[in-house]
Amino acid sequence: MNLLESEGFPLLLKRGRWALALTETSLSLFMALWFRNRPPAAWLAMVLLFGYNIAVLILLHRLPIHRIRVHLLLVLDLIFLANVSYYTGATDSPFLGQSYLIVFVGALFFDLKGGLGVGFLAALIMVGMALLETGQARWEVVRDTAPYFVIVGGFTGFLVAQMKVWFGRYRASAEREASQHQTELARQREMELAREVQRTSLPLNPPVVPGLALALRTQPSREVGGDFHVFVPDPAGSRLGLAVGDVAGKGMAAALIATSIGYLLPYLEPLRVPHAALQRLNADLCERLPEASFATLLYAELGVTNGTLRLWNAGHPPALLWRVRDGRIEDTSCGVAPPLGMFAIWRAPEQELQLAPGDVVLIHSDGVLDVQDAHGERFGEERLRRVMAEHASGGPKFLTEALLAALRQFGELTDDLTLVAFQRQVSYPG
Repeated sequence: MNLLESEGFPLLLKRGRWALALTETSLSLFMALWFRNRPPAAWLAMVLLFGYNIAVLILLHRLPIHRIRVHLLLVLDLIFLANVSYYTGATDSPFLGQSYLIVFVGALFFDLKGGLGVGFLAALIMVGMALLETGQARWEVVRDTAPYFVIVGGFTGFLVAQMKVWFGRYRASAEREASQHQTELARQREMELAREVQRTSLPLNPPVVPGLALALRTQPSREVGGDFHVFVPDPAGSRLGLAVGDVAGKGMAAALIATSIGYLLPYLEPLRVPHAALQRLNADLCERLPEASFATLLYAELGVTNGTLRLWNAGHPPALLWRVRDGRIEDTSCGVAPPLGMFAIWRAPEQELQLAPGDVVLIHSDGVLDVQDAHGERFGEERLRRVMAEHASGGPKFLTEALLAALRQFGELTDDLTLVAFQRQVSYPG
């Protein structure tokens, strides 16, 4: 946007014209009172200048700004002021300063070439006035005024060109910063909304199951991810289905997909036919997930009364099993299937384990392994096993709290993490 298009330009033009008219009128009265011996041409020039300003003021108040040719007004200003300056004392004329001012203002609308053009125009007007007179003094007037009109116009135009470049860069930088700020605010609002969606949709506490100790700990990272956990208890209390998963990606999209899985999985009745329920979930995700997106999931079904643990793994980190009899840690990495939502035909092998009373099972998201220290080293599975071996004997709650403390001490969270630990009790009441 240039000066002519700015909202305040009409008011600026009107005020400037009033100031110019009042100044010229005051000078004309001063000339009439103190310099009565001026030639008739000088008085005629001042009368014409006064009449010109009155006409311009009427024009400015009657016509919309887009219909006024501002550049033409500047040319007329130069003609009238140069004329009056010449006939009222030339270089000694009190109107000469206004001629320089008009050259300066005119150059504001142009760059270097335009400013030089305005200056040359003012100089040519002075030359034209000199040609109408006789005597050597007329060329002295041209010599003392014309070069300076060119200098004022050219220098002003140069400064205006530089200011346009600077202002263009400044405006581009300001617009870029404003856009980045708006993007950051939108991202923050998205993160807050995603956190709220996850907070209200996923269970904060595990269900109470007789004969089973359960612990759940979740730790959000700075950005919302797609971690989710689902508990599907048997109304009879003899079995418990649970799933821990992670949707690829971050932000609102991943949070919404994770939430939908958390709502959908119990309605698929995984306790009745677990593998068929997971296949239906995979088919649904294949239809709804965007390309290159997927969800990992580990589904576990525990028979509380008989200690049977059945696992189906869809690309998720394997669960860890701590044996109470010898403190040994077993992994459950056998038979890992592809993540859900990638292939229309999906099958997963079933892994079955037998839990003794006191055994502890830990299911976690990959955010646990991805915690990094200051040197970029990952926490990894080896450290996870070491922490579990040292603290599993204290039970699921003690284990999850100790593991979270170890993760915080090791480094900074780069992803959401979820911990679900359970332990078959020594005796089953009832």
